[in-house]
Amino acid sequence: MKLPLLSCSRLSKYYQEGDNRTSVLTDVEFTIHASEQVAILGSSGSGKSTLLHLLGALDRPSSGTVLFKGKDIFSFSAKAQAQFRNQSLGFVYQLHHLLPEFSALENVAMPLLIGKMGAENAKARAEIMLEKVGLSHRISHKPSQLSGGERQRVAIARALVNEPEIVLADEPTGNLDHKTGESIYALLSELREVMQTSFVVVTHDNQLAAKLDRTLLLHQGKLDEVAR
Repeated sequence: MKLPLLSCSRLSKYYQEGDNRTSVLTDVEFTIHASEQVAILGSSGSGKSTLLHLLGALDRPSSGTVLFKGKDIFSFSAKAQAQFRNQSLGFVYQLHHLLPEFSALENVAMPLLIGKMGAENAKARAEIMLEKVGLSHRISHKPSQLSGGERQRVAIARALVNEPEIVLADEPTGNLDHKTGESIYALLSELREVMQTSFVVVTHDNQLAAKLDRTLLLHQGKLDEVAR
């Protein structure tokens, strides 16, 4: 049987302050396979962002494991973890986190430049990615010159420019109106078909979550499958 692309087992996260322990996640079990789209629902403060940070090795769990293709990402060296995030993962946030002084093209090329690709090749690849998200006519525009939906498309292009196997998206449509949000989800589905990328999408929108392959609910630190 083929290994999951990403999985976690008995994943827990708590914060200790004196005698007080605050549990955020408790024995979470999760798997995602290649080219799968999974939605994670949960109320504000339920630990959705914490879970994404653990899956992306941006934070360490209090206990449990996260495996990428069967390998424990927390057994990696700091250098190997950084390489894992740069080459195998893409991140999309509610706030796009684009660099305001750089153009759309330069923002999308940034992960490639960080990965030591030459500037000319990085920009050529970034231009192709911007074309895929429908922004070939906006490559020289800075974030302040783009609409909210366009900025989020640039952020998605940046997340995908390294052709990662999985993208972790934290409320990617949270600041967008419904119509623009729908277009972003349509784009994710299209890119999944073209690039075979897996997506873990944290959202509070039930209608949008229903468009993905599976929906999980995070409640009181536990993650459970939602029946359809």
